[in-house]
Amino acid sequence: MVSGRLTPSRMLSMVVVPVLLSSIVALGLRPLGSIWRLMLEWIVPRLGLPGEVGFASVSLGSLLTFYMPHVTTHAPLPGVWHYWVVGGACAVVLAVSLLLPPRFTPLRYFLRFATLVQLSTFLYFAIRPHAFPYALPQYTLGFFEAGCALLVLIPLVLGLTYFPFDIALWRKVALTVMAVLHIAILLPLQVALHAYVVFHLSLLALPALFFIWGLLLEVFVFVAFYGWGMSWPDAPLETPGFIPGESTSGPSAP
Repeated sequence: MVSGRLTPSRMLSMVVVPVLLSSIVALGLRPLGSIWRLMLEWIVPRLGLPGEVGFASVSLGSLLTFYMPHVTTHAPLPGVWHYWVVGGACAVVLAVSLLLPPRFTPLRYFLRFATLVQLSTFLYFAIRPHAFPYALPQYTLGFFEAGCALLVLIPLVLGLTYFPFDIALWRKVALTVMAVLHIAILLPLQVALHAYVVFHLSLLALPALFFIWGLLLEVFVFVAFYGWGMSWPDAPLETPGFIPGESTSGPSAP
């Protein structure tokens, strides 16, 4: 386990380096939006989704304006067929959660929570199906916007939670870059998959995808990178009182 000592230089690096990295990420959102558009233009036709990839203007506060892609495919309201398919999937997931052995207790509760979220969506569409306020294009654009905010925040969060520890600065920067790049690649793939599922299973699947497989997945990725980075000690631990070159065995006989 690594330790941390808040020296003046380390406290300075906790502020300056993360802010610099976060600024670089913010300035890189404009070319990143173009890369995401190219990725979606390649993926969407291969998924058989109708419509083209749109491009909308997004503002990060009042400092930066850039363009983000989104899927223009429209998803239908749920019909009888959608209720049967999604309801059958919920029944299977619930049955699996009941059959799993006790050592899988966290997974059992996660599956039951996912089923509860989907059942609440059933109830909403059964009462007010035409009052659902979100459409698939709006959802995909909002997902990208939230992803951009997350990418900008990653260096700042690591600056407060990871940079104080006794780990080489280049490793801290490397971990931050890897986490940002991983999530930057994950976001368009995730948006395309969500669009595919919602298009075929209707808007009935959208809330569960957002709450269970939305930005929560990015949070899991961030926590995984953080846990991996915490296993990088800067130097091997030294035995107290040990002097290099001194024998660790007992005194030799005269």
